Amino acid sequence: LKINMLKTNIKRNNYIDNEIRIKNEAFNKNWIATNGFVGKSFLSSDELDVNPNIRMDAHSFQVVWLQNIQRLCKMFEKNYKFNTFKLIDAGCGSGISTLFFNQNYDFKSFVGFDFSLKLISFAKQNIKNAICDNFNTSTIKFEVSDAKKIHLPNERLAVFLFNPFGLDTMRIFLSNNIKLMRQNKSVMMYANDQFLDELLKFGTLDMRDDFFNLSVISF
Repeated sequence: LKINMLKTNIKRNNYIDNEIRIKNEAFNKNWIATNGFVGKSFLSSDELDVNPNIRMDAHSFQVVWLQNIQRLCKMFEKNYKFNTFKLIDAGCGSGISTLFFNQNYDFKSFVGFDFSLKLISFAKQNIKNAICDNFNTSTIKFEVSDAKKIHLPNERLAVFLFNPFGLDTMRIFLSNNIKLMRQNKSVMMYANDQFLDELLKFGTLDMRDDFFNLSVISF
């Protein structure tokens, strides 16, 4: 395995000021409302419409701070060109994050997957609600898939991951897809620190925001 030697030097921020939280959550609320998107911004794991045995390793659904996507993409574009990657939104929920990527960044195409039919139905409705002038909805696809079973396309991918599933699922997801991800020089944009050390057993840390705990990892 390729192990990043810098990981012991990673700084983690365990406290975000309440004022910053309010501003980021207000940005989310305004953007979602402006575009008329539907679907809850939070859904506990117990509310997910999947078999209880399957959701044992699932986390609650929550829309990522959209400004963290902006921060990740600002880092990403220092080394990469958006239009050379297909964007994969792993555990996309109601599709809000996928649509935000689509509106603002020119990836080749966009795929969001989630194991909840309820959430994917919201995502598909949100495609219909998207204002055509602001989105290229023809490049977006949403699908119901389990991260433990999905096999990602044989293309150069930018995989966006917030916090949809637990460590066991993460390991299986990576093990099933790491060979092609490495062959295609894929990248992950990770908006969370929970499993960062595990991810760095598979890839190398390219860029880091220690304050918001954001990482761009290459494979």
